[in-house]
Amino acid sequence: MSIYKYIILVFIALPLLGSCSKEDDLTPSNADINGFAPEPTDNSLTAQIRNDFYKATGAYLLFNDTLVSKSTNGQPELFDITYAMVGSGSVSSHNYQYTYITDAAEQQQAANALQKYLTRRLGKQVPFSFLLVDDIYYIKSNRKKKHVDYLLGTRGYVISTRNGEMYDDPQNYFNDMLLNIVIDRFNRQSSKVTDPFYAYSKDHYGEDLTDDEMAIENVEHTYGFMEKLDTWGDGSYSLPYEVRDVKDYISAVVTMTRDEFEAKYGDYSVMVEKYDMMRSIITNMGFNLNAGD
Repeated sequence: MSIYKYIILVFIALPLLGSCSKEDDLTPSNADINGFAPEPTDNSLTAQIRNDFYKATGAYLLFNDTLVSKSTNGQPELFDITYAMVGSGSVSSHNYQYTYITDAAEQQQAANALQKYLTRRLGKQVPFSFLLVDDIYYIKSNRKKKHVDYLLGTRGYVISTRNGEMYDDPQNYFNDMLLNIVIDRFNRQSSKVTDPFYAYSKDHYGEDLTDDEMAIENVEHTYGFMEKLDTWGDGSYSLPYEVRDVKDYISAVVTMTRDEFEAKYGDYSVMVEKYDMMRSIITNMGFNLNAGD
C-alpha cells in the first residue's frame, strides 16, 4: 500500500475518533443522583432523620414533595401522587397540596410513629418512599378545603399527621391505613391464594335469610360472618357478599390477636378457621402483623 493510501485512511479515521469523543461527552454527569435521598453534602438534622429511616426500613423518607433531582427541562422534580391506588378520599383527579413538617423535632416524632406503627407491620410490603406531612388537602368546587389522611400511590405513600392528631392514638390511626393496604394486596392475589378463604362461606354470600334461619341465635356467625345486613331497613336480612367478608376479616386480623378473636367468636369454629386462614394469607403476602405489638 502506498504512502498516499495511508494518508487517506488517516483522514477518514480522524472524524470517527472525534465522533467517539463527542459521544462520551454527552453522558450525563449526574446520572447516579437519587432524588429521593438527601444530598451527600447535607448534614442537617432533617437529612440525618431521613438517612436513619432508610437504614431502618429500606424506604426513602421525604418531608417535602420537591426532590433533589432535576427534570429534563431543568425544573425540580416533584413527588407525584396523581396515580394513587388507595386513599381516604377520591384520588384520581385532584390537585393535592401539603402542609410540610419543618421542625426537626416534629419530623423525628412523626418518623418514629410511622416506623413503629406502620412500616414494621408492612414487612416486605414497604413502599419505595414515604412523604410525611402535617396536612393533605385539595380545594373542592365550592372553594372549601377537603382534608385527607393519606394517599397510597405506586411511587410511594403520602401520610398526614392530621396537624398532630395522629399522636393522640397512633395505633388506630395507622390501623385504618394498614387495613386498606392489606385489602388492596389481597385483591391483587390469584384465586389460588384467595379461594381457600372464600371456600368457608362460598355457598352463603349474599343469601337472604329465611324466617327459620332468623330464629337461630347469631345465625350469621354460624355461617362464618361477622354480622347480618338489613340492607333496605325493612327488617329483612341477608348475609354479606365477598367484598364485605374480606374487609371484616382483614380488619379483625389487623386489630385483634388470635386470643382476642377466639374469646369473642370461639363458639363458632368456622369463624376461627376463617380468621386463621386470612391471617395465614396476609402473613404469606409478607406483612408482619406482630411487629407493632
